[in-house]
Amino acid sequence: MISQMSFKDIQDQNKTHMQRVGILCRSTALILTCALMICALTSCGKDVTEGKSVREIHKDGTITSTIVADFDETLYNVDELKSMMNEEIDSYNFSHAGEKVTAGEVTCTEGVLTCIMNYATGDDYAEFNTRRFVIEPFEEALSSDLVRISVNSVDDNTQTDLSAIKDTGKLSVFITDETGYVTFPGKVRYISHGVDVIGKKQIDVTEEMDGLVYVIFENK
Repeated sequence: MISQMSFKDIQDQNKTHMQRVGILCRSTALILTCALMICALTSCGKDVTEGKSVREIHKDGTITSTIVADFDETLYNVDELKSMMNEEIDSYNFSHAGEKVTAGEVTCTEGVLTCIMNYATGDDYAEFNTRRFVIEPFEEALSSDLVRISVNSVDDNTQTDLSAIKDTGKLSVFITDETGYVTFPGKVRYISHGVDVIGKKQIDVTEEMDGLVYVIFENK
């Protein structure tokens, strides 16, 4: 049992660290879940996101979320955390009539708790984690005024007028209010302020962002 400590206590104790590594969470049952997965390799042949929190957007619109955080087994019980996390997932799936969210095995190795979370859509990720997480075809996003800020070309770092962007049919827009690494199914083409490009298909949303960041990427 987790003696004399509520799950809210555990959440508060780990909040500062998790913000630094871009932890993705919905509730106290999930704020301590984390995972280590293999992501796309950078051009240097080494994955700079290894051992760090990552969200991967797949071509079919599904999301894989990896979270990494320290975990003190002398204070917390892994099995109880797993049970509470599964309750949150079951409740969400029941209310949405399907397996919208699933989790991999939760383990703890050398003080690091690991778990992989899968989401059926970006909307499921956003609702489950109470974050902004929008993925839209570029043309739809533009017509609905979802993209309202300037972006810079990844190729030459010049500011780009959205109306001048070509091949829009194969592009999608990603919008988030959450820091951390994100991997895309295709090349990243344009970014807003607060985004660092760390590979052709990977970015890091930094704390320099102004509320929301925008990333335009190839998805076809």
